[in-house]
Amino acid sequence: GLLKDPGSDAWVKVLSSLDCKYSFEPQAIPCSITWRRNVPSAPSTPDGPMVKTEEEKEVLVLVEPEDFLKRLFSLSQPDLNQVLPLAGLEGSSTKTYSLAVVGLDAYRRYPVFVPLVDVLCVSPLLLLLQALVVLQLWGNTEVLFLDTWQEFGQHVSALTKAIAKRPYKRQLESQELPFCTAGAWASGVRVEKDGTGLWQVWKRQIQQFNRVSPATAAAIAEAYPSPSLLLQAYEKCGTEDEKRLLLSDIPVKSDISGKDRRVGPDLSRRIYLFMVSTDPDLVLDLST
Repeated sequence: GLLKDPGSDAWVKVLSSLDCKYSFEPQAIPCSITWRRNVPSAPSTPDGPMVKTEEEKEVLVLVEPEDFLKRLFSLSQPDLNQVLPLAGLEGSSTKTYSLAVVGLDAYRRYPVFVPLVDVLCVSPLLLLLQALVVLQLWGNTEVLFLDTWQEFGQHVSALTKAIAKRPYKRQLESQELPFCTAGAWASGVRVEKDGTGLWQVWKRQIQQFNRVSPATAAAIAEAYPSPSLLLQAYEKCGTEDEKRLLLSDIPVKSDISGKDRRVGPDLSRRIYLFMVSTDPDLVLDLST
């Protein structure tokens, strides 16, 4: 049914550009698209891991504009089963349906529905909005109005890519610290093959200590441009006190007052303990 319209060639071209396999098969719902995923399953065989096919929950249904309007304007009150008869289908409660209507603009002034609308004293736009409320809130069904088959293909492409990334997103959500993947810090610093960018990474690591400004982190990173150089400096120190106070006298330029200040003994001690301690429960910040 998806290939009946001559303009369907446009969305098939978009489908062919995706990095996925596709086939045209009879569906439980006419003119619908479903997605399947090949998933490795245990146990594995000598020839390699066994692969099973799982069907995704998403179902995209293409609705003819004329049929959609006939169902809509034949009702005095929008009814989900009449606008979209999905309730009787097997598995309809466990799947997510969405509708795509291509070329609805050509039917905006469809003459068959004008007398009915006049009798009900209800505008076509109001009936349409009522139907959308029923579908979205009661039926959890999204309706997408598209002008061309090219837009339909782009929507199928975007939906396919989103479904393909779903296992990866689920894995991120299951991590202990999923919030670390979001925000400006998630992108990190680009490190080139020649090592450009490693200094910025080291400076950001120092800045993660409590109460450490960017200026302070930059001053320490300039004095010791890498963690290995800092460790070498600790090894050259003769006493523990000398190691703890190694960074305390590094000057830090202040952009506000213009006066230089020092890193200070507290931060110097914390960085030293972080670099050399093997105790995972050690509290670095005495003020917490």
